[in-house]
Amino acid sequence: MREFEANLLIGGAVLRRLRGELEQEQPQNGSGDWLLSGHLRLSPQDRRNVQFNRQYRLELADGRSGQVIFTRVAAQDDRELVVDFRHMPQKVDAVAK
Repeated sequence: MREFEANLLIGGAVLRRLRGELEQEQPQNGSGDWLLSGHLRLSPQDRRNVQFNRQYRLELADGRSGQVIFTRVAAQDDRELVVDFRHMPQKVDAVAK
């Protein structure tokens, strides 16, 4: 795993300078986005601003970004919550002929 710092875009709000670990980082075909998966550390205040199974944009400090969802709580204590995130599945457009 590789540590990272990122901003999390939540509609019109931004959670800044969050830290976590990346498990997967792969360019997404046909776009500038990345397929990102890993763990993110949130403070108790930040936790109130996020929901599970909702789409967010994670912008890494190195300029890469991608759409992610939080899938489960990995660990928590009084100081922080560690949540798992994964990339959003790619949509396949079906064309009727």
